[in-house]
Amino acid sequence: MFGRSAPQRTTHNGSVAARGRTVGFADSALRSAAAMALVGAVLAGTLLGSSPVAAAPLTTAPPTVAACTFAPTTVPAQSGFGTAETTSPFSTPAPADHIGILRAFSSASPVVKQLNLAETVGINQTASTADARKAVDDNYGIEGPAIFDGLGSRLAPAFSAALRAGQLPKTSALLFGDDAIIGKRVGTSKEKKHFANPRPFEVAPQLIHRYSDSRPDLYEEVRGSGSYPSGHTTWGYTQAFLIAALLPEIGPQVLARGAEYGFHRVVLGVHYPLDVVGGRIFAQAVSSELLGDSRFQGLFGEARTELRTVLAARAGGPIARIVACQQPWSPTAAALTSYRERATYAFPTTGATDRAPQIPAGAENLIRAAHPGLSTAALRNILARTALPSGHPLDLTGPGGGWERLDIARAWVTR
Repeated sequence: MFGRSAPQRTTHNGSVAARGRTVGFADSALRSAAAMALVGAVLAGTLLGSSPVAAAPLTTAPPTVAACTFAPTTVPAQSGFGTAETTSPFSTPAPADHIGILRAFSSASPVVKQLNLAETVGINQTASTADARKAVDDNYGIEGPAIFDGLGSRLAPAFSAALRAGQLPKTSALLFGDDAIIGKRVGTSKEKKHFANPRPFEVAPQLIHRYSDSRPDLYEEVRGSGSYPSGHTTWGYTQAFLIAALLPEIGPQVLARGAEYGFHRVVLGVHYPLDVVGGRIFAQAVSSELLGDSRFQGLFGEARTELRTVLAARAGGPIARIVACQQPWSPTAAALTSYRERATYAFPTTGATDRAPQIPAGAENLIRAAHPGLSTAALRNILARTALPSGHPLDLTGPGGGWERLDIARAWVTR
């Protein structure tokens, strides 16, 4: 049974108020004022809530009835990777760690850290039952296929059926489970130990609602481990970046689902928004490394062929036509909006907002599948044109900088 337990201790009087943040975040000045007011209320003992970004309504606009008639076919037999391929899947050594690109957290001001907790409390306290339930499911879905429910009304069930039937051995080996190939590069334990930041439900148990079901206590499973960066978020975004490259026709939806996966960590009160932003930074760096590795590229290409072949057979048509006809997980415009909002949350800028973008080396690998044939220079130009404003709390300049400002979803659709 799904449940929500009250905070362990109450230190405020009066009713719970709502902070009025819905789908559209306010402009920078209003966001700053609202966030500061929330911090003051939390510190004074009056709990204020925050509405999570609302899920966009799904719409369907099929081209024609005839064009959207599909006939599933027999799935061709698929074989997995060879032992040699999985034993040595990379041509480049793994970085010792990714602490450098995450180091802006160490210089965050006390006010920013107060905002970080306040935003967590607001999102956690006002989460809908549906969001909380999905957040719990996502918690136990780490290293699993959770992100694939962003594929849409036809492709998502086709994928689930294929996975159950064992028809995606290469895709599974690449992305899922304790032994997933990407797992060799996605671990966050070194970074968590370095920053050693306690989790929200440990810092403020009196302010965090605990959500659970019949599965093992998700809070006790992570108690005592560092919050920054979020490991679940790093996995979720990494899977999203790679799945988008496998199925670029639905890139914005898959990327928005990855952002939602990270958001759910805040819903549960096991992470702060800056942990999630840090997870996105980490995942972008790791994914760009993976997609730029020649040996991994070979495995990735095989998995791409497998996934697209199996989905086309099960769904009964070419991927592009299925995407045009199916009900999307989210309309593209809504997916782009939610992705950008969850890239910065409600934090005001703390530095100059007009600095030119710094595009990290290799970042162009993240959008290459969306723009086949474009040069590296052209891809980097798109990343610069779609970058977030400078000055947000984890915006880092100099060595290792630039990752925080990337808006991969917006860059995916920009020409």
